[in-house]
Amino acid sequence: MIRYLIKNNFKIMFRSPVNILLYMLCPVLMGAILISAFSSLLASYEAPEAFDVGYRVEAKSSYGAAAEALEQMGKESDVTFILYESGDPEELMKSHGLSAFVEFTEEGYKIYESKDAKTEGAKLEYMISAVFNRGQSGDVSDISVPVETREVAPAVNSTDYYGIVFVIYFGWCAIVCAAGLFSQEKKHRILERLQVSNLSPLQTYLGRVIPLITVVVTGIGVAVILSAVLLGVHWGNVALSALLILLSVVAASTFEMMIYEITRSMIATIILSFTIVWIMGYIGGTFETYLFSAWPEKVKLISPLYHTNRALVELSSMGKSDYVVSCIIYMIAITLVSSMIAVLAGTIRRKDRA
Repeated sequence: MIRYLIKNNFKIMFRSPVNILLYMLCPVLMGAILISAFSSLLASYEAPEAFDVGYRVEAKSSYGAAAEALEQMGKESDVTFILYESGDPEELMKSHGLSAFVEFTEEGYKIYESKDAKTEGAKLEYMISAVFNRGQSGDVSDISVPVETREVAPAVNSTDYYGIVFVIYFGWCAIVCAAGLFSQEKKHRILERLQVSNLSPLQTYLGRVIPLITVVVTGIGVAVILSAVLLGVHWGNVALSALLILLSVVAASTFEMMIYEITRSMIATIILSFTIVWIMGYIGGTFETYLFSAWPEKVKLISPLYHTNRALVELSSMGKSDYVVSCIIYMIAITLVSSMIAVLAGTIRRKDRA
């Protein structure tokens, strides 16, 4: 009997193919829009290994020795100092592609920095400071720009970030795919008919949630493939990422089925579930990247989407994540608790109708 119910519910859900089609395409379309809009936000800056700096020494300036010392130091630091006797410094920077320009005057020196070359400007300032601290005519052969190497997490680009988090977000809007099923149940009083059968509340629940999960997983699977092929989203550890997505979809489906079993209203279910998912997504980095979010870590940990987003994004960028375990535990806990409450609600309602 339960197999017949599952098969029949599949047929009912596929009578509303538009919902399922939109469910496949919306994560890709939304991801593409945000990838384009925020590409510069997550772009990592790479300073050039070598760059050019223009300089000039005024006739009355006493800092000629400092300029010579800078030239010597620049040879050791991949910085080429080019002498310009005349010309406006800013115009020279634009026309000759200079990262900076230093002008030695009678009173001291003045640095012109390009707005797009802040790192190069900072390096030049350090070099000048080192020369003047050592003395204009001092030996600068042992002076070098200090470099400290630290192990940091690889940068995440907008393609991988938004291509991943919006697949998860739409996975939590699973109840949309069940709209046709719930509408037919109300119209044809299917649940009332099932009460006279030998199906238990658990079997009735499974007969509805299994088709929902299957359809949503299929839709999200198509969205994942499209995001990888069309947008170039990198999913890292494919097997582990697939497991986390599956658990996330199962948790979302059972959570929203629980809301429907309690309210017995599709409108109320959509309003409640979408509100909760939006809030959890807002906290968990769907709309504002968790990389830059000002939310305290304790607040972020409340959101199931935060655990999933972070686990999948870190798997994509680093190949590993400390949030994989917490994500799995969180999703399984939501699935079990939601399923028990949904079955209990169905049992209570059946007794009230008896």
